[in-house]
Amino acid sequence: MPINLKTFQEEVCTGIVARFDNVRALYEGMRQMPERVLDEARQRDGAIVLQAPTGAGKTIIAVEALARFSKGQRVLWFWFAPFAGLVEQSRAVIAAHAPSLRMLDLDSDRRLGAVDGGGVFVTTWGSVAARNADSRRARSKGDDGQSLDALIEQARAEGVRIGCVVDEAHHGFHKAAQARAFFSEVLKPDYALMMTATPRDQDALAFERDTGYRIGEPADWASVSRFDAVEARLLKRGVRTVRFVARDDNASQLIDFEHLALRECTTMHRRIQSELRTAGVHLTPLMLVQVPDGKQAQNDAREYLIDVLKFSESAVRVHTAAEPDPDLIALANDPSVEVLIFKMAVALGFDAPRAFTLAALRGTRDAAFGVQVIGRIVRRHALLQERDDLPEMLNQGYVFLANSESQEGLLDAGAQINALTTRAPEVGTQTVITVIGDTAQVQIARSGEPLSLLVTPHDVQTQGTAFSGPDDALKDGNGGLAGSERELWIPAARDLLHMAGGEIGSQPIVPSAFSPALLTLTRETLHRYPRRAESPAVLRGERLPAAASDFEARLVDFVDFTGEVLNSRTRSRALVSRDERDLFEGGHVGEDGADLFADLAPEAVADRAEQIRLKLRESNDRELAHRLLERFRKAIEQAGSQAPSDEEALMQQLDLVLVRHPDLLKIAYRRMRHDQVVDVDAPLLSELQSDLRLEPARRALYGVVPQGLNEDEQAVAKLLDASPLVRWWHRNPSDHRKPEAIGLYRWDEGEGFFPDFVVSLAERETPGGIALLEVKGQQFWGKSEEVEKATARHTDYGPVFMVGRERGQSTFHHLRKLGDKISSDGAFAVERLRYV
Repeated sequence: MPINLKTFQEEVCTGIVARFDNVRALYEGMRQMPERVLDEARQRDGAIVLQAPTGAGKTIIAVEALARFSKGQRVLWFWFAPFAGLVEQSRAVIAAHAPSLRMLDLDSDRRLGAVDGGGVFVTTWGSVAARNADSRRARSKGDDGQSLDALIEQARAEGVRIGCVVDEAHHGFHKAAQARAFFSEVLKPDYALMMTATPRDQDALAFERDTGYRIGEPADWASVSRFDAVEARLLKRGVRTVRFVARDDNASQLIDFEHLALRECTTMHRRIQSELRTAGVHLTPLMLVQVPDGKQAQNDAREYLIDVLKFSESAVRVHTAAEPDPDLIALANDPSVEVLIFKMAVALGFDAPRAFTLAALRGTRDAAFGVQVIGRIVRRHALLQERDDLPEMLNQGYVFLANSESQEGLLDAGAQINALTTRAPEVGTQTVITVIGDTAQVQIARSGEPLSLLVTPHDVQTQGTAFSGPDDALKDGNGGLAGSERELWIPAARDLLHMAGGEIGSQPIVPSAFSPALLTLTRETLHRYPRRAESPAVLRGERLPAAASDFEARLVDFVDFTGEVLNSRTRSRALVSRDERDLFEGGHVGEDGADLFADLAPEAVADRAEQIRLKLRESNDRELAHRLLERFRKAIEQAGSQAPSDEEALMQQLDLVLVRHPDLLKIAYRRMRHDQVVDVDAPLLSELQSDLRLEPARRALYGVVPQGLNEDEQAVAKLLDASPLVRWWHRNPSDHRKPEAIGLYRWDEGEGFFPDFVVSLAERETPGGIALLEVKGQQFWGKSEEVEKATARHTDYGPVFMVGRERGQSTFHHLRKLGDKISSDGAFAVERLRYV
């Protein structure tokens, strides 16, 4: 059946044929040239990229271009489909629309007599360039024909040109070493057409690097604009993306966004069904559901669609293969199928013109993923292409996102597709052959650049230099930088000490100019630093006695399961807002901003409840969960309600209560345990001992900067040491086993908090003028357990001061708790430490 191309398709097809005609003429003029020169010309001018949105007719354009260009010529084409399951679909399209192209079979037509007149092999890279049986059979001589490698070589020797079409070129044949080698070493196509819906600069660079074939800049490529395909009614006018945003940030990790996306997608699917019936279009719309790889995700989606959303079992089909195949294509076209569930990996390369809606249960931020998602629902069905009176709803595709962050990839994809314009490829060739005497050289003729009339040498080598010491390490024999082939001199340990001015045994060594730092070795193995005479011998801290053996039983008696706490056991939904955007226009549309309720995912709620329980470090979680469940059951019954008889249902209600009231167990713990916290003496060491000589510090408790300080702690120590308000300062150990460590236990659920510094200040109204100071890196400012530390308080020394600085900044700030985060409370000043 002849192809009637749309106007924009005709423009691109004509340009591709013209480009190949010019390349053919170039080859005709090079008949007497060496094979090396012809290879270079192929690589310079033989490849064209065709980029177009999915559904705009890339395949039809390519088929027609091959048919027109091959008339009266002998060209053996290899058409590479992205997946084995799409080979027959490609063969059917070529046979139907280009009957003049002879279809060849890879199994039976590997002989010169079958191909010397040209034709088309439709195959995959895996069938000819992989470590599998099919590839080995095709590349070996046997009863069914000679090897493919020999066939190509013989055909080329007989004057047959070799052509290559790579469908979905972005799928990346260049990622497989065997495919790269087959393309550049065996196939060496005279004409190559690379088709893609997701053009990416890095893919183009990788193709050129891997094969040697130059494809030029995007401005040189053939391309089709979305606008032209929309005007020709091949594509829907737009695509709407719908994501859901939790009103409460704390609930965002608990909401079952997957079921919400399925529910809302189903609602839109059924509205589209109704609109089609009203418009008199006899078409069953298709709802696509894209799930993560794995059988469980497919089964879960299918059960929800049938059991909750009430689709019939026969209307919901699951495609389980890892790649598109004939079964998938048949399902997509079967009018009895309303919902098709498929894996994320199969988002590529299959047509579904009935599809209007897609629920993406997982996704990525990658624009290539976004282009593929859009491609599945953007086509306009043949029954709708002649209608110009359709309601707007039927001119749109709809993507419902369970992962709101996927919208970034979709928006990037929309911008990428919108940027395409319809244009033919660069028609002229850029290859110029320069012949001087018996030597031919291939050059590229670019606008504004001169051509060289001299043949440049191909083999230039730089000799390396072997080095014998540090003075030679960066120089060659002529005093310049050494070449790429060289031996590096690596100094031994003794040489390093020699360069640094150290000591080995009893022999002193003089430092050299090469040394980056001065290393000092000494026989003394222990340095002693006594505590300041005017400092106290004992400070005060807190200790928490070991928990009783019946800790869990005691704790649950302090849990307050009354009033609002108990009522929250059935609050299993959360409020979300709907964010709907036009993917190509960029604005908010439709029901954007509308509020709706979403179910909380029981698994997510259970995980969060477990995390809350595990914060009680002294408890056995299994025992605690059991005790809480029994106490919870009694509280429900004492309130006059009936507890669920099913233990799992009861546990889900308890999980909801713990998640809705995350401080419930913390409050119970404090009621039970904080009265057991005791104030104890923390005797200070009489001296600090170190294997290394430490840096002096004027106001430090032991006269030196202790080891183990990070960069921020060192900076704060210097500020304290420089302040005349500071009598002395001390690094507080963080090990609870050390008796001199000052720990706080009344601030949380039993984890000791050991502030970084103990500071004695003049004019502070606490015993010894002591204040406690914690240095907090910015990466911890949003962590809940660190936020709570900002409220910690010592019985004698008062509230703990917290200071920190933003990453990359030099100024420290006082920090305080603000909501669920730590925020700045003004620039750090030692003077503020005086006040309680």
